Amino acid sequence: MAEVVRAFAVESIVTAAHDFDEMVDLLALSRPFERSAGMTMACKIAALPLRDAITLVVEDWADDKFRQLSAVIVRRSAPAIRSFEEIRHLYETAEIAPAT
Repeated sequence: MAEVVRAFAVESIVTAAHDFDEMVDLLALSRPFERSAGMTMACKIAALPLRDAITLVVEDWADDKFRQLSAVIVRRSAPAIRSFEEIRHLYETAEIAPAT
């Protein structure tokens, strides 16, 4: 029974609907050599709708793999998105989701 509950929980996480118009903060972690006294480890790039934030990371940052991998999207409605794989998955989902 516990495995069924776990499987359902994982499936619900994977199939969770996202509000692509939700305003989010896009952060970029700084490179180790860019850090100095007084610098934070992450800097806010912009406040954008989720759809625009994931598009910026996947398309505009395509030539900078470190920047793609260090992107963090902070949502108010759910936990932050910290992995590039999840951002890329959301990008693919947003392409087929109608824009409002």
